[in-house]
Order: sequence, then C-alpha cells, then structure tokens
Amino acid sequence: MKTIQAVARYFPESCGGIHIHLSEILPVLEAMGVESKIAASQDDPKENFYTYNGVEVYRYPVSPTPKPEPNHGPSPHGGFEHFARWLKAQKADIYHQHQWTPKCGLPHLRLAKELGMGTAVSVRLPQPICQRQTLMLDGKEACDGKIDPVRCSYCCGVSRSIPPSVIETLSRIPVPASQIAGGLMRRLSKTPAPISASADAFLSPFTTPAYVAARLEGLQEMAKFADRIVVMSEWVGKALTINGIPKEKLFLLRHGIAESFAEAYKQTVLQPKKPGEPLRVGFLGRWDQTKGIHIIVEAVKSLPPNVPIELIIHGVASNEEYREQVLSRIGDDPRIRVAKQLKRSELGSALSGFDVLTVPSQWLETGPVVVLEGHAYRVPVVGSNLGGIAEKVKHGVDGLLVPASDVKAWADAFAKLALEPDFLDKLRQGIQPVRTISMEAADSVTLYQSILAEQPESAAYELSASLQLQPL
Repeated sequence: MKTIQAVARYFPESCGGIHIHLSEILPVLEAMGVESKIAASQDDPKENFYTYNGVEVYRYPVSPTPKPEPNHGPSPHGGFEHFARWLKAQKADIYHQHQWTPKCGLPHLRLAKELGMGTAVSVRLPQPICQRQTLMLDGKEACDGKIDPVRCSYCCGVSRSIPPSVIETLSRIPVPASQIAGGLMRRLSKTPAPISASADAFLSPFTTPAYVAARLEGLQEMAKFADRIVVMSEWVGKALTINGIPKEKLFLLRHGIAESFAEAYKQTVLQPKKPGEPLRVGFLGRWDQTKGIHIIVEAVKSLPPNVPIELIIHGVASNEEYREQVLSRIGDDPRIRVAKQLKRSELGSALSGFDVLTVPSQWLETGPVVVLEGHAYRVPVVGSNLGGIAEKVKHGVDGLLVPASDVKAWADAFAKLALEPDFLDKLRQGIQPVRTISMEAADSVTLYQSILAEQPESAAYELSASLQLQPL
C-alpha cells in the first residue's frame, strides 16, 4: 500500500507535535506494509527532494506566502502546479492530509480525490472549526463548536451593538470582497487590530462574519473530498457532526506513543513520597498563552510557605513576549525553576524526576500526547478539564481535572497532593498501561483498508495477501 502523508512543513525545519508524531509512526507503518512519502510545503519558489529518517520527502514551493484566512486555502497557492505535477506521478493508493491551511488545504485534498486516491484528513487542532482558534467561547468556557456567523463574530470581538441581521448579511459577502471592504474601513476608521496575531491583517467587524462562514464552507468541502475525517478525541467528532459532517465519515484514531514509553511503564518502580519532601510539579510545552504556564505560576505563588512544592518548567520557545511576562511574574520565587528546553531524548529523564505532570491548557486540545508520556512513567497528571485532556485523565484515579483558568482550584490541587502523600500514591497506582504507537499504526492500517474497500472497482487498490496477513 502506497500513501502520501501531507503536512504544511517538515523536518529538518523547526516543527511541532504533528510532525514529530508523524515521523515516529511512519517507520511502524512501514513494518506493517504501508509505504509512505511526505509532501510538505516550503516558502521557496523551487522544489526540493530529500530523504529524512529513511522516508522520501518532497517539498513543494509556496510563493508568495498566502494569507492565513480563510484557513483552508480555498484557492490554489502560488506554485501549486508543482505539487499537482508531483502528486499525479505518484500513483499512490492513499492521500492522508494532516493539516488544514492555505499551504496544505482544500486544493491539495481535492486534487488527490480527483486523481482517484483514497483520501483522509486529520483534524488535529481546533483551527479548522473555530475562528478564534481555541474553541473557547468568549475565551472563557468550552464551546460546542457550532459554527454560527453571529455567535462566532461576537466571540471574536465584533461589537454586540451590531445587530445580528447585519452580521448575517456580512457573512454572505464573498471573502475577497469583504477583505477589500475591511481594509478600506480600517484605513478610514482605524479599526482595532485582530484578536489573534495569526489572523488576517484585514480581520475586522467587516470581514469576521465572512471568515466564519468560510470556515463552515471549508468543513463541508472537506467532507465532500475526504473519504474519512480522522479525529483524535471524541469532542472533535461531536464538533464536526454538530456542523453537519456525516458520522459515517468520521474515524476515531487516538494517539499512541513510542514503545520505549511502554517499557518505561513496566520498569518504573513506585517509591513512596517522604513526608515534608517538596512535591515536584513538572511542565512540558510551549511558551504560549494557550498552554497556561501563567496559571500554574500564579497557583504556586499563591500557596502558603508551609506547602512543600517545586514547579519545574521546561518550556519550548514560541512566544518570547509571553515568556518574558511569565518570568517577570516568577521573579525570585525559589519554588519555581525555569529549566532548559529539552531534547526529545531527554524527555524520559525529566518525566522520571516529576511527582506530578501538569497540563494547564487554556484551549481545547485534541490530544495531548504528553498526558500519555507522563502516565508511561507512572506520573499522575493534573490537567485542565477541557477537550482531549479530560478524555485522557480519569479524575481521582490517575490524575486530577481542574477548571482551566481557576487559579485557586489549581493551588488547591497542588496543596492536596503536596500535603497528602498517600493520595499521590493512590493516583500513581491508578495509572494503567499506555496506548502505544504500534496500536495507533494498526488502527491506521484499518483506516486505510476501510477507505480502499469503498473505492470504485476501477480505482480501488487490491489488497495483497501479504498485507491482509499483517497483524492488526
């Protein structure tokens, strides 16, 4: 079985969790009879071909850089013809797209479908559904994901003094026209800047409704050209179905982690916590507002001196302004230590040094994998009671779920764990063996087989006897 795995960028560039996870699962898929090539964009007018970790990588040019909205890139970007020519030559069975951006979006998926390939799109972020990009209604509570031009526009900062009927009308204006109108009105009225730095420069009360409508249209187009839409959490599936995506299109494919983590679970020996010994609370993640480092910093700083605790932050460079703000707030507090950014190979050592792993995300995560990694080292997780975190952490069994932005609730959770060693040990004992990447890969093969089984006979891939015998 031959597959194309498409992403917006790839190694050796600086990459995120999507790309790291993809690089880890491809060798496992290869062992199961699934051959893969990477197709990834690059901000360059020329193509590039190379091999990374034994996998062929094709970098197609994107020039000039397209605007970030609408986020699914309804029109082909500059240089798309190179991608089209390359994809036509591949004769692949499956095209699996892992991002939904102007550089890796609707035109790419549509072409793969037109070429007769089986198609899948993974929704790995709230971005394809949410104009705010967090799935947090008014920035305060989890949203059901229903795309509504009026509600979503108000959530994104459009004044509630603008009547719903006006917003509905604005939502029906084509995006290019709304961008022109928005730019003109911004120059005339000095409209405030967008709520998100990643939003289009023309985002305003005049363009937001059109962008919201374009998001819904993008999901509908995704469902039209994707044989399967892959979700990593149940909440994503619910958010898609509430927007009219057929349930039969959805495939739940939960994350797994490297087999080495499963070995760590077997080898980790639980040591009872000594009374009075500081509770070592770890954080692993990006320096970004959505990751909530500021929340746990405030929680620790609010604790009285008699609560023995140490917060260790291993942050990944992302938002330097946010990092400086958090560092300023930490000051010289001896209970909070900002440690180095970890290499992937150092992750296990860091986890084994934590008593608790904290995941204070302020948005709806589709994963995150770090919960599994913590559990692999028998480390209970204290996480935000949101999205994928709430689906992975069993409250009071293998961790605690806390209201995302409630500093007092976070402080109370830390205090309980620091002052009640027996409760901490109970949570450790409640951690079950983790899902591995081999399990995820086997489910991926099932996904691909189910897609190919539905293809028209003229385009369908004949499953070889050897592949059918692969252990699932």
